[in-house]
Amino acid sequence: MLRLSVLALLGMLVFGLVFALLPAAPSVRSSGVTLQNVRLQLYPAQDADAEWRFSAAKIDVDPEKGETALDQLGQGARWVQTRGKDGSAGPLHEDMRIKASNLVIDGQDNLRAQQAELYTIADCSTFTLSALGDQQVFINQQGGYTAPRGSISTPSKKGDFRDISANFDFTKFQAVQVKNYEQHTVSPLICVGGTIRPR
Repeated sequence: MLRLSVLALLGMLVFGLVFALLPAAPSVRSSGVTLQNVRLQLYPAQDADAEWRFSAAKIDVDPEKGETALDQLGQGARWVQTRGKDGSAGPLHEDMRIKASNLVIDGQDNLRAQQAELYTIADCSTFTLSALGDQQVFINQQGGYTAPRGSISTPSKKGDFRDISANFDFTKFQAVQVKNYEQHTVSPLICVGGTIRPR
């Protein structure tokens, strides 16, 4: 009986030694996917009526961080579902365009960038937003945009701001004006179908 126990113990030690010396399998932490020249559509769970469309030269997916990085973003746009008076779904319409060299989509479908230019179709407004230190441009699918600094240019006004916060249609725009603010009572320009034209 003692002899069987010693043999069993030796067998387990040899078995353990063999497994200890086997090469380790690649860790999931170092896994990921890189795609080249891709079109990507994002359907944010927090904003069911919105759809984001992007094209990028390179997309890196990092499952460990739950992030997708878009490099050399060619174009990006936010499309919104039109709703009838009874709440029925209508066609999608382009709401906003975004330009950024690099953009990160986090696990909650929110977007981050060092710099982004947002163009709202309805009023032909251009918002150029920039990071400052660790504070990035942040697009929250539930609430809108935040950025530590930026500028605005519309047919009737332009200026530089800091501590910017706004909802998606920019009707709730909050910021601290820093300099160079101009506003026309009657602008020589108007917005027609997403394009600025002379009045």
